Amino acid sequence: MEYNDKAVGGLMKYIMYWEYDPENHDKVIEKLKKFREAIKKNPDKFPKFISKNYASIDGPKGFQLIETDNEEHLANFSAYYMPEVRLAFETIIEVSKSLELFKKLYD
Repeated sequence: MEYNDKAVGGLMKYIMYWEYDPENHDKVIEKLKKFREAIKKNPDKFPKFISKNYASIDGPKGFQLIETDNEEHLANFSAYYMPEVRLAFETIIEVSKSLELFKKLYD
């Protein structure tokens, strides 16, 4: 199989998990306020946020759904919030699509 570095399939959806230390709360909130302005000025530099932001009740951590077709969007977002916020991205697809893919794989 040959390596192909071109994006395939268009937009990808992700669960973006976030977490930060409570002592960094003020810094994180300040960055969040500035980010809201940054994304208005440069929306093409960041992923699209497709859900509300959800927080855990047991500490400063949570998740949000995002989509992008550009890996640089994830890197830009991660770099913006470093070092205070730790981010992890999990690729997701709709169940109907995953069932279709597994059927093709195992038929």
